[in-house]
Amino acid sequence: MTEQLAVFIDFENVARWAEEAFLDFELTPLIEYLQGRGSLVTKRAYGDWGRFSHYRDELMENAIDLVQMYSVRAGKNRADIRMTVDAMEIAMSRPHIRTFVIVSGDSDFGALIGKLREYGKYTVGIGPRNITHRLLVKSCDEFIYLETLLGEETGVGEQAGSDTEVARKLLLKALQAHGQRGEIPVAAARLKQTMLSMDSTFNEANYGFDHFKNWLEKNNDLVRLYLRDFQLYVAPRDFDVQQTPGLVEYEVPSEEQESVAVESPLAEQYRQIFARLKMNTTDFATRRDVLRDIYRELSEHPGAYTTDTLLETLRERYEAQGLSRSKTMLRHIWQMGFRQRAFDYGEHSASVRVPVWLSQDIDSEAAFVRRAESGFVYAVVHAGIPVDEAELAAVLLNDRDQCDYIQSLLEDLMARGLIVKDGNRYRLPGQSLIPFCDEPPLRLICREIEQVQLPEGAARGIEKAQTLAKRAMIQRSQDFSASARSYLYACRLQWDAVQRHEPGATLEDLRWYIASYASVRAGELSQVERDYSGSRTYYLAFFALVQEDDPLWGRMRGLINPMLAYYWANAARELGINVSSWNLSTASPAQVAVLAANHENAELRHRWQERTRALAEVNEGVLLRVIEQIRHNYADQPAYLDTADQILDIIQEARRRRNGADRAPVQEARNGQHA
Repeated sequence: MTEQLAVFIDFENVARWAEEAFLDFELTPLIEYLQGRGSLVTKRAYGDWGRFSHYRDELMENAIDLVQMYSVRAGKNRADIRMTVDAMEIAMSRPHIRTFVIVSGDSDFGALIGKLREYGKYTVGIGPRNITHRLLVKSCDEFIYLETLLGEETGVGEQAGSDTEVARKLLLKALQAHGQRGEIPVAAARLKQTMLSMDSTFNEANYGFDHFKNWLEKNNDLVRLYLRDFQLYVAPRDFDVQQTPGLVEYEVPSEEQESVAVESPLAEQYRQIFARLKMNTTDFATRRDVLRDIYRELSEHPGAYTTDTLLETLRERYEAQGLSRSKTMLRHIWQMGFRQRAFDYGEHSASVRVPVWLSQDIDSEAAFVRRAESGFVYAVVHAGIPVDEAELAAVLLNDRDQCDYIQSLLEDLMARGLIVKDGNRYRLPGQSLIPFCDEPPLRLICREIEQVQLPEGAARGIEKAQTLAKRAMIQRSQDFSASARSYLYACRLQWDAVQRHEPGATLEDLRWYIASYASVRAGELSQVERDYSGSRTYYLAFFALVQEDDPLWGRMRGLINPMLAYYWANAARELGINVSSWNLSTASPAQVAVLAANHENAELRHRWQERTRALAEVNEGVLLRVIEQIRHNYADQPAYLDTADQILDIIQEARRRRNGADRAPVQEARNGQHA
């Protein structure tokens, strides 16, 4: 019989996290994952649906019952009490439901989960990594980070590397436990349960694997795999198979066996980028079919759809045609065009819930498809990887002979000024192999990288840069100065490796190291040296690199909120104004902006506007996200709406300076904001 699940979603908890982390929160990927585990017989979401009305359509499309919880501004969200009562009522009255899923980051649900386990229920917790309390994680039989289900990066890359090592140690620890009980080899399914009992956050999906078996295969340097009666068993590497008759050693497919032909290192790098862009989630024919349908709908009905309603319309159409195309898959295809700015959102921040048009420079279906698919080629050049037209065609089109099409994508990117050709290589515009070193917000940092002297006798190369970056990640929570020094050395090593064309040395990793250095150096100046004015350059460098359509946005998402909040708060600190009451460790950027923009000190209001103007010049997208935060969470508060108006004016002013003309009336954007 199919496993039956009851799902309870503390919607305010996770939705507010998503909006304050500049993330479009989508229920569909979460529901699709849970449907793969069993039948969802109960699905309830708890929130004030007057405040979260923009989510209601997607919730209802997924047949989720909406439980109204009226907000009391001065009090605590009461969803935990109602959810607890409902969950316990179902646990006691419906014994056939064995698995309970609690979606929240609130530690208050730890008591509920403990009681459900006493009733013999299997508990699955789902919540955001950065706000979920450790007590809640430990209470569950299994805990999954919400970012994993949404297809988001879980954090800066060093943390991912650290998590991988933790998981490998957990694997050995679980095997040791079974060995002490004489249970080696152990069935893979049982081994995973043991690992979950030791650490409820273990999930192979966190490391990019769809199945536990695939993760074990990747870690075959630690374990041996065997088959018996079509079941997979696991043992340590030093296990003597002759002691256990009936076992057949499982041969782990090599990388060559998994592919039709042995791939070159260049092709492997291409496939990694292809996968990172999530373009490998569907086949070529389906991708082209969906792209054409997106173009036709937006061409025939400009501004009539939001991203969410268009993708749902297409999903329903495909379902009626008997085609299995999930909304998550459609979203990944949509993002191909989004990354290359094939869509226009007017004065709104790009979001799944605002009207969308085709970009004005797209005049045909072929141009739209070419624009979307050019994003893959651009990502290759952006990463500083050499271009091989045949290899790119093999990855993108499954046809090595389509070099002419790849060339057309390169020509399109050059025509739009996104790349240039330098001899036989393609690169980003700029005067050197490091194309962004001449950009005004990055000049100071780039000069520091070029001038820093590495310790005498220090190792060189990208592996040493990676080691230093990992060390810096550990140091940043304890010693800003030491972390900044390690990141700066990593930047220099990666910089030199890129200039030497060292294999595997990418501009993408260099940007990542520089953005990390900028964030730590800003913290050092601001928190340690109290040089609030001097830190401004590093904040702006961070935001110049971390743009919404850049891969760094996902990798650095966890830093965007605090960086923006402190950037604005430092305008007050420059004037000696005490900001301890602003609660910067938890305040959203929207809250800090309102406090500064409406402060009684006129000089602070002026300095806040100056800082916002500087930010609009390097990254207006993050400001539009703040406006969206205000529109969704503070639409009933005049001070917030007034601050949003000021930010819109500043964005419009910056656009006039850049373009020499007003792209769209401010009043139109305000009308949309206040609706």
